[in-house]
Amino acid sequence: PQAYYVDQNKVFRFVEHQGVHVRYTLGVDEAEVQFKRALRSLDIGLIYTEEESPESKGKIEKSFDYLQRRVPYLCERYHIRTIPEAQPILQEELQFYNEKHIHEETGERPIERWKAAIQAGKSYLRPLPEIDLDLVFSLHYQRRVKKDGTFSFQGKEYKLRQCAGAWVTLCLIPHQKLLVAWNGQRVGNFPL
Repeated sequence: PQAYYVDQNKVFRFVEHQGVHVRYTLGVDEAEVQFKRALRSLDIGLIYTEEESPESKGKIEKSFDYLQRRVPYLCERYHIRTIPEAQPILQEELQFYNEKHIHEETGERPIERWKAAIQAGKSYLRPLPEIDLDLVFSLHYQRRVKKDGTFSFQGKEYKLRQCAGAWVTLCLIPHQKLLVAWNGQRVGNFPL
C-alpha cells in the first residue's frame, strides 16, 4: 500500500511517557518505533487517526471484532491450545468473512468490493521493492563491532568475518535467528 491508516497506539508511534521511575525526554514522534521504521524502509507512509476517534477506522475494526469474538470461541469449542492448531480456524474464518459474509454498511462481500476497486483502478497497492524482508520485519538494535570482529547481544558474543570497528544493525527474529546488516546488506546470520 501507499500508506497505513492507524490509531495513536504506542506500537505505531512514539508517545511521550512519564512513569514513576522513568521520564522520557523525547516528545511525540521524536523517536522511531519498529513498525514505523519497517514501513519507512518499504516507502510506505503512516497516517494517524485523531486521538480518541475509533469510529475513523470503523470497517477494519468491524472485521477485527468479528475475528476476536469468533476465533477464541471456536478454539475453546474444539479444545485448541496452540497457535499452529488454531491457524486453520483463523484461515477458515478469514475466508468466510472475506468471501461469504455480507458487510452491514456496504451490503457487499469484502472480496467483491476489493475486486471492483482493483478493476476501477482505485487500489492503492503496489508491488514490494526488491528488498530482504527478513531485515525489514525484524527488531533492530545498533551495535559497534569490536576490532577483533566480535559483538555482544543478550549476554552472548558473536563473531563476524568483516565490519571490525563499524556500527552494524542487529536484526532479531525472535526465537529464530539474529541477522546482521551493514550498509543495508546482510553480513551475518546466527541461528538462535
